[in-house]
Amino acid sequence: MSSHHIVREKQEPALIIMSYNDFNDEYLGQLLEWSPTVFVFENEWDLITSKGIKIDAMFAPSDNINEELQEFTRVIPLQSYSIKGAIDHLISESFPSVNIIGSPDLLQEIIERVHAIDIVLFYETHKYFPVKEILEKWYAKGEELSVINLVSSNQYSVEGLTTVNDNLFVTSENGMVKFKTTNPSIFVVEELK
Repeated sequence: MSSHHIVREKQEPALIIMSYNDFNDEYLGQLLEWSPTVFVFENEWDLITSKGIKIDAMFAPSDNINEELQEFTRVIPLQSYSIKGAIDHLISESFPSVNIIGSPDLLQEIIERVHAIDIVLFYETHKYFPVKEILEKWYAKGEELSVINLVSSNQYSVEGLTTVNDNLFVTSENGMVKFKTTNPSIFVVEELK
């Protein structure tokens, strides 16, 4: 039996690198492990190519660019040169999911698209993922989880967690944790391992 895996196009989440900043190269390696389609914003082109990463497409404000492209790299001009424009492009190409490396400042823009595409945001040492209505996930005892509630009037509930403060929780035992919301505007934040 071969240890090679056959991955169909768009089976794995696409990867958008909007702002690499202090993101750990080891975590990037984990995201690249299954050979996702890699999209990079023009401002990150030099840094990402210097790491020897094959880039499938570059988002740019226009198709008039100065960078020397890798072979087979497409330039995708975005009318709205933003994460919204990039996500809209992926939705138009029928990508079912995307991992984004960028700042938590993007959450307000991302939340508007979570019903059209599965989105996970990575920043430095944390992973942010939306709760659409109900999210159940297994965690080990003692793990800290945060909740970012983007709409103060939004109500959410948690099960399997002990409250540390308003938006910080710790798992009380090994097992399933449940998050429920009536408005899809909360994100769960967990530390990357």
